[in-house]
Amino acid sequence: MDVDVKDISSFRDYTLDDSLYSRQRYVLGDFAMSKLSKSDIFLSGLGGIGVEISKNLILAGIKSITLHDDQVTSVLDLSTQFYLQESDIGQNRATVSYPKLSELNPYVKVNHSTTPISDLMSNLSYLLQFKCVIITDGFKGRKNQLELNEFCRANGIYFLMTDTTGLFGWVFNDFGDSFKVFDKNGEDCKEVFVSNISQSVDTPIVTCMESNMHGLEDGDYVQFKEILGMTQLNNTSNPIKVKVINPYSFSLADIDSSVMGAYQSGGIVQQIKTPVEIKFKSLQDSNGNPEFLDFDLTKNPSLLHLLRLATEAFKSQHGGELPKPFNQAEGEELLELVKSINKANTKNQLPEDQLDEKLIRHCAFIARGKICPLTSVIGGFAAQEVLKSITGKFTPLKQWLYIDAFELVPSGECNSLDYIPNPNGELQSKRSFAQVMCVGNEICKKMEDSKIFMIGSGAIGCEMLKNYALLGVGSGQQGMVTITDNDLIEKSNLNRQFLFRNSDINSAKSQSAAKAVRVMNSSIHIDPKEIKVDQHSETTFNSNFYNAQDVIVSALDNVEARLYVDSKCVQNAKPLLESGTLGTKGHVQVILPHLTESYSSQKDPDEKQTPFCTLKSFPTNIDHCIQWSRDKFEKLFSINPLELNKFLEDQEYLKKLETSDNSNKISISKSISKMMDSYPKSFKDCVTIARVKFEKLFNFAIKELLKAYPLDLKTKEGTLFWSSPKRPPTALVYDSTDASHLDFIQEYSKLLAIIFNISEISTITRDQIREYSQSVKVPEFKSKNKTIISDEKAQKPVETFSMEQFKELLDKLSKQVTQFHLENVKTQPLQIQQFEKDDDSNHHIDFIASIANLRAKIYSIQQVDRFKVKLVAGKIIPAIATTTSVVSGLVALELVKILSGRFQKTLTPYKNAYLNLAIPYFGCSEPGEAPKHKVTTTFSYTLWDKWEITDQPQITIEQFCQYFMDKYQLKVSGIYQDVSMVYLAALPFHKKRLQNTLREYLDNVTPDLKYIDLYVQFLEENGDDAKSPPIRYYL
Repeated sequence: MDVDVKDISSFRDYTLDDSLYSRQRYVLGDFAMSKLSKSDIFLSGLGGIGVEISKNLILAGIKSITLHDDQVTSVLDLSTQFYLQESDIGQNRATVSYPKLSELNPYVKVNHSTTPISDLMSNLSYLLQFKCVIITDGFKGRKNQLELNEFCRANGIYFLMTDTTGLFGWVFNDFGDSFKVFDKNGEDCKEVFVSNISQSVDTPIVTCMESNMHGLEDGDYVQFKEILGMTQLNNTSNPIKVKVINPYSFSLADIDSSVMGAYQSGGIVQQIKTPVEIKFKSLQDSNGNPEFLDFDLTKNPSLLHLLRLATEAFKSQHGGELPKPFNQAEGEELLELVKSINKANTKNQLPEDQLDEKLIRHCAFIARGKICPLTSVIGGFAAQEVLKSITGKFTPLKQWLYIDAFELVPSGECNSLDYIPNPNGELQSKRSFAQVMCVGNEICKKMEDSKIFMIGSGAIGCEMLKNYALLGVGSGQQGMVTITDNDLIEKSNLNRQFLFRNSDINSAKSQSAAKAVRVMNSSIHIDPKEIKVDQHSETTFNSNFYNAQDVIVSALDNVEARLYVDSKCVQNAKPLLESGTLGTKGHVQVILPHLTESYSSQKDPDEKQTPFCTLKSFPTNIDHCIQWSRDKFEKLFSINPLELNKFLEDQEYLKKLETSDNSNKISISKSISKMMDSYPKSFKDCVTIARVKFEKLFNFAIKELLKAYPLDLKTKEGTLFWSSPKRPPTALVYDSTDASHLDFIQEYSKLLAIIFNISEISTITRDQIREYSQSVKVPEFKSKNKTIISDEKAQKPVETFSMEQFKELLDKLSKQVTQFHLENVKTQPLQIQQFEKDDDSNHHIDFIASIANLRAKIYSIQQVDRFKVKLVAGKIIPAIATTTSVVSGLVALELVKILSGRFQKTLTPYKNAYLNLAIPYFGCSEPGEAPKHKVTTTFSYTLWDKWEITDQPQITIEQFCQYFMDKYQLKVSGIYQDVSMVYLAALPFHKKRLQNTLREYLDNVTPDLKYIDLYVQFLEENGDDAKSPPIRYYL
């Protein structure tokens, strides 16, 4: 076989590049990432699905991929294949695509082959070098598919087949007779505290502590540790199978606890993941006896399975060609093939009333069509299945996924002229021809002339821009896609945000994304901005701007921004498509004016806050240790140095501090004074400070804690104070030969040296740091008899002080600064450390990892690696390109429905979606209806409603109030513009405002402003408060 290999000079055997793969690494883990980097993949067919799969696999970091195709580019490819252009028509699809795909990841070797399929089938031994074989639209012939599948099964090669035709598509997996899944869901192993274990001959019951749901499922396996009394259960050689009783208790299978000691206290139960073996059927067997993934986006997968089989049969009888567009005879032929295949399959025969003849004919009419939302969804899903096959991570599809977009099929008789008005004319040569065959020219024209505003140009934003380019959104004379993102590109973005390259790092995301997408479709009109969308940018993104848009698309990654955009869409009655991802999970929400609830209608539970005392003195898990360490970093290297800079640079600082109402001013003053006392002049000084800090954090503080709460202390109930979940600490004694101790000294010292501009950092060695630390004389422990809070409900106390104490401290600071300036004629400002998780050279994560693990050691908590520390301290959101591809495809599908204009008064065609590719799971539902709120027995409203006052620019406040009394029998008690009070009936001096115009009391009224939304408080006739919608007053 002839294979051309792209010569990538930067390709090499490598250790994991965490700066590139970190977000994906949190999804897959190091074991899976290692397996990916050693895997060679073969993919045949570089159409829309093939390029989508290839893109996602290359971004994921496989070792190599061979792109095979023996077909040339046609106009039908341009609706879904984002690396093909009109100028490529007539050239081989793989030849054109592979240089562009090669640019996505320098660590992946990309090959391409144009060998005819007939030659490939005569030399299948060539495929023995590959771990997984994927066939898509370019691999024709059912006989070839079956033969290739049998070859792969016989040789331990994973097999995947996928394609779309018209408005439906599929994925098929076959990973052999015995495939092992090492982690079925990718979730962290559960770990909870035990409160009791019963004694039983065969099924002892384990009860977890209150507020600690175990989160286990029937058949899970667990191990125990730190149990007192029933110690035989600790660290058993084999995991124990459980059966769930309720969220707080479960039983242990085949365990006789009656011969064990009685449970006394303590204990932690840990979930243990065990491999699961899955048996797959061959393509031949699965064609006749299929298993389907239950997917709410597809009502009848059995019918789609028949359609696929019939389509393959049709192609076999017509030289590999699909039915011609809107050819009635070939439509009838496909229908008869469906019926005959169904009749022959006596095991899984569909009832005749489920053979929707009109739909089957329509599928024949549009079989040659393609639409990018389907290729995005299916390509992303299929790529994730390939990753599963390689790594054994997550549960694979078993074995068919079917998806359709039949909501876009006209309910009545469709006019074929809208789909192919001139089969030999202009439309056939347009890049959107395959799409027009799917949805019609009218919908395509609406998309071209649409105006879209998208906030965010990150992972979802890049995928959506690809979809806009392929759909032709914003490419018409009236069309425009406006995007905004105030972020710059970082290296870690390149693993998912496929429009960016290494050369784009530190460039604006919106500008770079716009430049890349114009290459995909030169006709697209796109306006990239770098403005953050919030209250401060409302002069740009004002009501006039929103009213000019057809749809708003949110591609944001934080709740606060999403809520703001949602509020603007409600205020301006604009459709909003909201989506997001978290690892393999994703969601899509469709928000439609006057029909659905909004994003803010459903609120996630508040994030559980860790009690102050838990972080301060009683951590129970590594997350507590990391959070405490992150807080220490902020205080030691950001807050305190910032205040010291102000103190040294501002001669009025002490006066300002003295008159300040800042409740932390005594703490700030003490910190500044301490830093002045120990202001380092050399690296050795930095080591001295670090060594003393070690003693205070890990020895003195623990001794103080144990003095307040001795190990034998009992509660008023008679139980030991240091009982589970509290973990008794042990003070550390510094040992310079202990690597973890020296890590702390090293990282603390280096950060101090950076902050205080000490140049020795570049030449100092670890051995020198060890030697310096050994020579430091640390003070002896003297108890301060501090009150240490153990009540979890208590808030962090505010330090109290007398004015006399504070003045003494200010006097000391005054003397210190005077002496400092006498001794240091010229000093550089301190280098404040703003926490940055992705710069491995700045010591930030290294310091937090060292201090967190030492704290964990004190409390006998399992220590973790730097990778885990970075996740928690950096609040990193795990991410992978496959999920983004699926989610953006689902969003694009809903966008087409909205822009079609067909479904303006019904929710039935629209779908909210929640998915988890790891399991895999898709859940879809109609968007929730907008809830109605009753004002009076006569009037009600939804969140979309506004009561409007028009054509009364000179209305007085009294007339304004009378208007609502006359129309709604509601008495105005207050009028507000944002937070500004316009009128309050209860204030006597506001009565004189009644005769004045409302406009006199409104702020920020500009000549181009058409209206202002007011908040008005009402009282019913009986004096009760009445709810109401916003009041829109037209100026």
